[in-house]
Amino acid sequence: MDIKLKIIRENKDGSATAQVDFDKEGLEFLVQEGLLSVIKEFLKREENAQKGIAMRKRMAKKVGTKSATKKNK
Repeated sequence: MDIKLKIIRENKDGSATAQVDFDKEGLEFLVQEGLLSVIKEFLKREENAQKGIAMRKRMAKKVGTKSATKKNK
C-alpha cells in the first residue's frame, strides 16, 4: 500500500493545498476508512438526536403534569 501526501501551499488561514497520490490498495484503504468514519458520525448524531427526543418528551410530561396540577387547585 502506498499513500503519499504532499503539501503544495500553506495558506494564511491555517489551511493548505495538498496533493495525494496512492496506489490501488491505498485507494481501497482510504475509501474504507472514509466510509467507516461517515457511518460512525451518522450513528453518533442519530444517537444524540434520539437522546434529545427522549429528553424533550420527558420535559413535556413534567411541564404538562405541573400545568394540570396548578389548574386543579
